[in-house]
Amino acid sequence: MALEIAESFAEYEDLYFVAINERGMSIALELNHELDRILPDCTISLGNVHASEDYKWEGILPNMVAMSTPVIIVDDVIHSGGTAMQVLVDLYEHGFEIIRTAFLAQREHRDYPIQANFVGVSIATTLQEHVFFNNEDPGDLKLYLI
Repeated sequence: MALEIAESFAEYEDLYFVAINERGMSIALELNHELDRILPDCTISLGNVHASEDYKWEGILPNMVAMSTPVIIVDDVIHSGGTAMQVLVDLYEHGFEIIRTAFLAQREHRDYPIQANFVGVSIATTLQEHVFFNNEDPGDLKLYLI
């Protein structure tokens, strides 16, 4: 995923990662680490959205970043697409010109029209199956199909 992101944004000096919840931040930090190695001249700002009932932003906020900076929404698994859609609309309303998404895993059944631009693995599931990401050991990321 980091190589795909690097190829897509090699000409930019700045990127803005918006991680969804704790699991998205775990993936964003791993991507940031890899991109530091691949694109050493690119500065990556990290923001975090807690997409629960209170929908709270942390870290680098959207109003602290230039609107011309490409934004990558990062999460572990895209399920219905609802949370990513909520964050995408918020960033769009802030005026960002380039918004992409990165998910460690993509399941094929979604309720919202969210495109996964950068994907670690794509999983065809039934409506009853659930994809779970375990990030308890950052050195050993695991995906489970339940």
